Amino acid sequence: MLKNLLIALVIATPFAWAEEVNVNVDKIKTEDNQQTTITVKKGTGNQNQNTKKYEITEGTDDVTGDKAPLRKTAEINWKKACKEWSTEFKEANKENKIISHSCGKMECSKEGVESTCVSKAKYKVKTLIEE
Repeated sequence: MLKNLLIALVIATPFAWAEEVNVNVDKIKTEDNQQTTITVKKGTGNQNQNTKKYEITEGTDDVTGDKAPLRKTAEINWKKACKEWSTEFKEANKENKIISHSCGKMECSKEGVESTCVSKAKYKVKTLIEE
């Protein structure tokens, strides 16, 4: 048992070392009655200086195609309305705020002799709340 412990120490000794850390805090001015905290972090400096905080906002919009006598035409009109909504939404994305957006599931209904297709568009955007 003692022999095994001795062998383990001989094997582990070359792998155990301490590195000297040189931090000079002699010239930091402090007042007598105030506490001073010094934090030392490894890596490149000023990592947390440009941190911005965002809030994710979800929302919905109505996408409605123009009325048409044929259901197929109403579906085409809805697709055009969806594409217009999506294009306008993307144009407002100058600061890369859009996380996701979708026109949703199209549902068509008949009112008299005309058909209309509508959907609930969903989107997620990030909003800057703190710089």
